[in-house]
Amino acid sequence: MGRKLANLVITFLILVLLSETVFAHDYHVLSSDFHEINETNSCSEKIVYNISYSSWNDSPDKTISLLSKLSEEPLSVPLDISQTRIENSTRIISSFGERKIGSKNAAEASLFIKNEMENAGLHVSFDNFSVRVRTRNFNYWNVSGANVVGVKEGNVLKDEIILVTAHYDSRILVPPKSGLRGFFDSRIKRPYFWPVWSDTYVCESANGTGADDNAGGVACMLELAKALQNKSLNRTIYFIAFSGEESNLLGSQAWVEAHPELKDNIVAVVNLDCVGNEPLCVCYLPQYAWLKDIFENEARNSGVRIQSALIERGDHEIFWENHIPAVVLCHHNYKSHDNFHKLSDTVDNIDFSVIRNASTLAARSVIYLADPDENQAPLVNVSNPEISEASFELIYNVSDPESTVEVFFDNQSLGNLRSGRTFSLPVGGHTIKVLATDRYGNRGTESINVVNKEKQSRSSEPPHQEIECSENEVTYVIGYPENYMDSNRTLYYYLDDCGPLRPENLFVLTPGSHNLKIWFENENGTLFMENKTSDFRKYSMERVQVDNPFMDRRNPLIFVSGVVAILAAFAFYGKWIKKRFSDPKVSKDEKK
Repeated sequence: MGRKLANLVITFLILVLLSETVFAHDYHVLSSDFHEINETNSCSEKIVYNISYSSWNDSPDKTISLLSKLSEEPLSVPLDISQTRIENSTRIISSFGERKIGSKNAAEASLFIKNEMENAGLHVSFDNFSVRVRTRNFNYWNVSGANVVGVKEGNVLKDEIILVTAHYDSRILVPPKSGLRGFFDSRIKRPYFWPVWSDTYVCESANGTGADDNAGGVACMLELAKALQNKSLNRTIYFIAFSGEESNLLGSQAWVEAHPELKDNIVAVVNLDCVGNEPLCVCYLPQYAWLKDIFENEARNSGVRIQSALIERGDHEIFWENHIPAVVLCHHNYKSHDNFHKLSDTVDNIDFSVIRNASTLAARSVIYLADPDENQAPLVNVSNPEISEASFELIYNVSDPESTVEVFFDNQSLGNLRSGRTFSLPVGGHTIKVLATDRYGNRGTESINVVNKEKQSRSSEPPHQEIECSENEVTYVIGYPENYMDSNRTLYYYLDDCGPLRPENLFVLTPGSHNLKIWFENENGTLFMENKTSDFRKYSMERVQVDNPFMDRRNPLIFVSGVVAILAAFAFYGKWIKKRFSDPKVSKDEKK
């Protein structure tokens, strides 16, 4: 009985390991030549998947209100925004099936988007990219994707660029229908359920459509392109449909890295992601409040209801990482958020009148940006500080007092800081840069170099307790204040010994190791200091969370362990099997 039980256990383990190896390459990865697919099939009726932001639940509901004095006179620009066209585009994109990066469905959707961009008079191209992602087996797998880029060239300021973006990929996550949750995952729609060692619950062929996330956003972008087709604008506009947003922002990351020559030319990015329900919301960082103000002003002029808030998830993150002004137009309908990554994200749960309003708002805002009344950058003057006891006073002047200011310390953004703040510096040479942006996106900047030869005085520091960062904290963040600080208790903090900074300062950390010291009051009013040192990285291939096999973050030793287990099983049973079938006496004795 014991031997039979052992046989069953060993056999089961062998089957599990085989499932990791034999089926490691059963996923079709399309080549980067997306345009070779037959275009006559690009609008075929299919059933789709869904997908969205990485985490809406983490989005703060705090709304920040910044003063702006934009003109409140409505733009006299007739816009041809068609709700019927928006609905048709959304339904067609949703019909292609799950639009996972590198899949045939994504390629077919990209062809439809390309055709629609060409119909809007844009110069269109595929911006193909290939990324290496770790697989379960011993190798890395090249995954191909394509961003669809349509360009409307400007006139007088054609070297200055406005980006309008939306991701067209989608994915749906469902719990397994068999196996132990969190231990085994099961493939769906197979002849039988085969256990797969995985912690990723991904449905490969479920009938979802990814309508709100983000077929509606792409339809909004296409409608905006059509509305601007016959309008002459000064700045150039890029319309980009990104792939791989649901795979850790691969498409936007690849595009930015492939076009470093355009980085300084990009005035603003408008990202459209999940715009199919109310309330519409424009999400931003405080240093890009001037861009948020444009949307709020155009919303008032056009009668569109809109909110403003801070949020961090989406393709706009990649532009924030690269210090490029960006906002995302989305909705904060938490009931609708329940449909994200689910079969219920269908066109039936979309309000197309809201997408029409989003298209109108985006079009008016882009026109404002692309046809600025002024193109003179604000003048910035930074006073050369006198450093005393490792401290200095940051003094700067900007010719346009309405400009939004962002301060950089050694290429690390410290967010929106006002003049007159006093800072302490670590020992060594440093670069301080002040960047001012006016309400038209014109930017002026000045940098100074400072050298501090004195160590910071620590005699006034409060009691100091070391704490360890949890695993969840060692991730990409918008800024410490929003993610790690309690605004009711935090007094101030130092980033890499530069400070003090306050909780209202939001910024994007540059990749690398950072140290944070937070001074706060506990419940009893006692002053404490927490000291955190963590390695903060950009999104990378090692953190991709896509379904099996080519992008599932499995231990590569599983393949080796599978081979070893199989060989061990043969070695263990080989002699016994050979002896049993070659010696008739042994067989007779066992039968007795």
